[in-house]
Amino acid sequence: MAMEPKFNSIRQHLDADTDSGITAIHHTLGPASFQASPGSHRHDGTDSHRIKASDLDVSGVSVVYEPAGGTLGTQPTFSGPAISGSYVKFGPLVHFRIDVDFDNITSFGTGQYYLTLPFPSKSNYFFRDGCLHDISTAKEYAMGGHVLAGASQMLLRTTASNGNDIPFEHNVPFTLDAADNFHVSGTYEIA
Repeated sequence: MAMEPKFNSIRQHLDADTDSGITAIHHTLGPASFQASPGSHRHDGTDSHRIKASDLDVSGVSVVYEPAGGTLGTQPTFSGPAISGSYVKFGPLVHFRIDVDFDNITSFGTGQYYLTLPFPSKSNYFFRDGCLHDISTAKEYAMGGHVLAGASQMLLRTTASNGNDIPFEHNVPFTLDAADNFHVSGTYEIA
C-alpha cells in the first residue's frame, strides 16, 4: 500500500536531522551553538533569555499628549492652543511628534525655545526630524532638538546660513510671524 503524499511529507519532516550540527535543518531550543535561543518552544517570548516579555507589550497605538513649551528667557504667550503632540510607545522606545502653530500667539518671548517630550530620556539625544516653515518667504529651515539623559525638556535648535546648529529663538534664523509654524519628531529610549 502506497503512502499518501501528505503522510510521506510528515514522515520526512520527523526524520529530518535535529541538532546534528550548525547545518542541521531543524534545531531545538537551547544554549548550544547549534540550537535556537534558549527557552521553551511556546514562541510567545515569556521565558526566552533574549526577549523580555515587557518588551513585547507594544500596542502601536498613537497617544495624544500635551507638550509644554516655552523659552529659557521671557515666556511667549498664546490666546489659544498652539502646541499639539502624540507618541507611539514600543517597549522601551517611544516615537514622538510635536506640532507648533503660531496662529494664536500674542508674544513670541525671548531666549531659546524648548518643548517637553512624553517621557524622560534614558540617554542624551539630538533629534533632526523637524522643519520650520517661514510662510512669508516660502522658505523652510531644518529643526532639531537636544535632550539630556534623565530629562524630558528638549532644547530646540535650527541651522544657520553657515550650516552651524544654533539655538532657535524668536528672531533666529528669521523673525517669526503668527503665520509661521514648525514640527519636530524623533525616536528615543525611555529612562
